[in-house]
Amino acid sequence: MTAAIVKIHLDGHVDDLYALSLLFPKDSCPDLHIVTQITGAKDGLFDRVRNADRRETYVTGDGCLPLIEARRPNEAGWVALEIIAPLNGYAVLADSNFNPVTPVAATWEGDGFSGSAVFGSTIPNQPTRLITANRHKLLQQLLPSRIAFMSENPLAAYAAAVIAGPPSWAAYYRLLEDISGHRGTTLDKLPEAGLAKRKALNGFKMAANNRAFGRHGASKRDTSLSQDALMNLLEAREFVRTVVTAWLDFECGGRLPRDRVDGGSLRFGLDDPDN
Repeated sequence: MTAAIVKIHLDGHVDDLYALSLLFPKDSCPDLHIVTQITGAKDGLFDRVRNADRRETYVTGDGCLPLIEARRPNEAGWVALEIIAPLNGYAVLADSNFNPVTPVAATWEGDGFSGSAVFGSTIPNQPTRLITANRHKLLQQLLPSRIAFMSENPLAAYAAAVIAGPPSWAAYYRLLEDISGHRGTTLDKLPEAGLAKRKALNGFKMAANNRAFGRHGASKRDTSLSQDALMNLLEAREFVRTVVTAWLDFECGGRLPRDRVDGGSLRFGLDDPDN
């Protein structure tokens, strides 16, 4: 492929754009890195955006070169989504409050040629939260292996996108089935595979099958069960997140530092320190 400099311009909340820039500075990941004009500072172990007046953020590097071969803007948009997916995926695992950013445009320039494509729009916003993506040195040490795995295995990047997206009992259940299949086992045997705690898995299955807006219709639900006693979607998201993280630890080695979504106490053993 002809040598060129490609920039895929990103949109998202400024906290998430800045989080990506902390995780992916130059030389942190082969072929891709994030450049931003957003500035921030340490707040204890965490980071906080301090100035988002200039919020231009883009991903660049040789890993962006396939975008040049796209023939239409919508095709370029899909290529850009594929390129950014592993970075979004790792950020979701590093910071439970991270929401994936979106590619909105691209520019490229080489020897005697240049071009651009627009496939989205930007939404202004202001910083609102502490960023946990850079809280522990292990988050940088474990990054290369997980980015490589997510780049080679679409299920891994998809798994991170699911836990970052809108909560869904059906999507969570299918994802756990896919991960189980990847490990050569079944969803019910995730604890034996070292990927889940039995109490949490049982609570998840019970809720997914019997919640009023679960994965089954009314004819298959046990209406005698108390909805308040069943796992809720916040707890389900946390449970699925722990399974995805444990799976990537198993596949890639090391143990990614755990954090959890904001909110009150969680049931079904999800607040146990060994989760």
